[in-house]
Amino acid sequence: MTTGTRQNIRGSGRTRRTGWRIGAVLLAVGLVAAACGGRDESGGGGGDEGSSTTAPEAVNVADPAECTNYVGTTGADGATIKIGNSLPQSGTFKVFDKVRVGINAYFQFANAGGGVQNKQLELVSLDDAYLPERTRANAETLTQSDGVFALLGLVGTENNKAVQQYFAETGQCVPNLAVATGFPGFGAPDKDPWIINGLPNYGLESVAFADYLEKNKPQAKVAILSQNDSFGESYVTAFKQAIEGSGVTVVAEETFDPRAESNAQGQVTTLAGSQADALLLGVTSIPCPTALKSIQDSGWKPLTYVTLTCSSKVLMDLAGPAAEGTISTRATYDPSDPINQSQASVQEFRTEGAKYGLAPEDLDDLNVATGWNFGAYLVQLLKASPELERSKVMNTAWSQSGVTFGMNLDGIQWTTNGAEDPFGYEQLQFVTRTGGKWVPEGEIIDYGSQLAEQGGN
Repeated sequence: MTTGTRQNIRGSGRTRRTGWRIGAVLLAVGLVAAACGGRDESGGGGGDEGSSTTAPEAVNVADPAECTNYVGTTGADGATIKIGNSLPQSGTFKVFDKVRVGINAYFQFANAGGGVQNKQLELVSLDDAYLPERTRANAETLTQSDGVFALLGLVGTENNKAVQQYFAETGQCVPNLAVATGFPGFGAPDKDPWIINGLPNYGLESVAFADYLEKNKPQAKVAILSQNDSFGESYVTAFKQAIEGSGVTVVAEETFDPRAESNAQGQVTTLAGSQADALLLGVTSIPCPTALKSIQDSGWKPLTYVTLTCSSKVLMDLAGPAAEGTISTRATYDPSDPINQSQASVQEFRTEGAKYGLAPEDLDDLNVATGWNFGAYLVQLLKASPELERSKVMNTAWSQSGVTFGMNLDGIQWTTNGAEDPFGYEQLQFVTRTGGKWVPEGEIIDYGSQLAEQGGN
C-alpha cells in the first residue's frame, strides 16, 4: 500500500477484489496509426453538446475468459462509478497534478448533468511523486482497497509500465484508460488490451517533426537531447526511422536523467558544439524549460522542437524568452490563447470549468485542459459502451470511429480499431512560439501513412 494525498469526488463505492491472468507483459515500442469506420451515436457528458460518440461493432480484444475471478462491474455496481488516478501531486513533476484538477472539474460538470446512466462519477486520486514504485503501490490501493472500476489519466510512461507489470503479476483485470503518455508500446491490444493511450503517440510527433524538416530544412543537421527512459527513447527511435533516406541527419545525441540531474546544462553545451541547426528536445516537465534557458545562454540557435507534453503555458512561461521561436504540435485547443476562446468547446471549458472549481489560472493551463479532455473522453466512452462492464468498456475503447470530445481541434476525430490501428490520434497541427503564445502554422496534417511506412500497421 502507499500513502498520499487522496482526492475524492462524490460519494463512496463498494470494494471487491478481483484477479485475472494475462501473463507478464513488457511491451516493445510499436508505431501504428488509426483508421476505421462505424455508425454514429449521440453522446458526450454533462450537457456537452459539442461531443459525439460512435460505436462500431466492438472488437473482442479484451476477453473476460482470460481473467480468473473476473467481476466486470466492480466500482460501477452502485450509485457511483468509481475511477482511480495516480500522478505526481508533489516533487519535480507536480505540474502534472493539474491533470487531476481538470478531471475533477469535468466529473463535477458531468455529474451536474446527470452523470452516466444516472450514476455519479467519483474520482480517487493518489500522489506518486512521479516515482514508478509508488504508482504501482497506488494501483494496488486503488484496485484492492478502493475498488475502482477503472483507472484514468495516469501520468508517465515508466509509471504506467509499473502498473502494467503489477496487473500482469497479480492477475488483475482493470481498464487503464487515457493514460497520460504517448508511449507507443501502450497501443498493442494483442499483448495487453487493458491499457490505452490518451495522448498522441510520441512516434507521431517525431514523424511530424521529421516531415517538417524535410519540407522546410531538408539538409538539417539535428541534435537530440532526450530523457534516458522510455519517454525519450520513443521519440529518438521514431525520429531516426522517419528520416531514413532523407537529407536530414542526426549529428549529435545526449541523454538526461530527470530523476538524478537538476538540469541538462552540460549536455546542452556538448550539443551546441556540434553546430547542429535543429534540435529534438525529447524531455518534459521542468527539465524542458531549464534546457531551453541553457540553450539561450549558450548562444546556440537551433530550430527546436519541444514535445507536446512540454508545451503547456506553465512550462513555457518558465522558459520565458528562451521559448521564443520553438515549434511544437497540438491536437487540442490551448484555452489560454484568446484566439481560441471563440471556440464552443473552449467556451464550455472556461464557463463550466469556472463553475465547477477551476481557478482563473487553471483556465489557462494546458495540463488542466488535458485532464478536462480525459474526463470528456471517459464520459463519451462509458455512454458509448453497451453496458457498464469492464470488458465491454475496454472493447468499446478499441472500436471507436470519428469521435469528437472535449477541446480536440476541429477536424481531429478520435478513431481506434484495436484489431489493426489502435491509436486514437493520427493528425497534428504545428505551432510556433511567438510573442509568448503558440501560433498555428499551416493546416492540420494526417501523418497516419508516414507511421504506416515505419511498419506500425
